[in-house]
Parts: sequence; structure tokens; C-alpha cells
Amino acid sequence: MKRTGLIVVADVMTPDPVCVHPETPIAQAMEMFDRHDFNALPVVNADRTLTGIVTKLDLLRVIRPDLAFHVPEPDAVAALPVRKIMRTSVVNVEAEDALTVAMELMVSTRLRSLPVIRRGGGAPQLIGIVTQGDVMRAFRTQLLGAVAPDQETPELLRQASTARV
Repeated sequence: MKRTGLIVVADVMTPDPVCVHPETPIAQAMEMFDRHDFNALPVVNADRTLTGIVTKLDLLRVIRPDLAFHVPEPDAVAALPVRKIMRTSVVNVEAEDALTVAMELMVSTRLRSLPVIRRGGGAPQLIGIVTQGDVMRAFRTQLLGAVAPDQETPELLRQASTARV
């Protein structure tokens, strides 16, 4: 999907990302975080409409002790649906957005990943996810070409540091 050298989100995103449904129990979301080493999971309805996002930080907030140092009951927390802790205001990008838009959003919001949506006149449909790593790899490739990390030389790195994106 490259257009005249412009890198767009669709060029680097992961299509059809792992996600959860609003009724997914928190215990299952925790297992998914462990299994996949993600920092965020999009929350979608059956038709892939993006309804929210749940992060590891959201999970930490629900399991941390309160001000009186009372620890929440593990079984009760595990059974809660993610809709109880997800954020419904989701920063996102569209597949045709320039990758620099995703990069700017990640920097300004300190988010590690962004859901990629298609609006299509209705509710936003989740079609992918783009991470900081995806952005870094794309710009690294653009700066250094297709050089493998073990083939980098000080000269290539110097050239990359003075190149303009």
C-alpha cells in the first residue's frame, strides 16, 4: 500500500489483532496478556466494532490494594468482565493515515500501541493494531535500508542519524 514513498499505517500494522469482547472475564484477559506479551487488548463486539481498550495498567488498577490496604478478592476480580475496567475513549488511527500520525500520537499520549480502524460511515471497525515496535522498524528500514542489525556499521549509523525523514 505504499504511495510515492509515504509509509502508511496499513504498511506496518498487524491485521486482525488479538482482542477481547466486553464480557471476557478479567482472568482470561490476564492470561492473554501473559501468553502474548501485549500491553493492550482492543475490546470489540461480535461485529468487530471497537468499543474500548484494556491495558495492563487497567488490570493493575483493579487488583491493587485500596488506601486502607485491603486487597480485592481474587476470585471476584477474576470474574469481572473487561467492560468494567476498559477505557471507552480510545485513541486510534486509520489504515490510510501516514505512519507519522501514529508516531505523533504515540509520543504525545505515551501509548505503546494504537488500534487501527475503518470508519466506513458506521461504527469504527477494528482492522489492525500498530505498535511502537512497528513504527521503529519501519523508520529503521527507511533510514538504514534492509540492513540486518548485525550488519550495522558505525558509518551506517552515523548516516542514519544525520538523514532526514
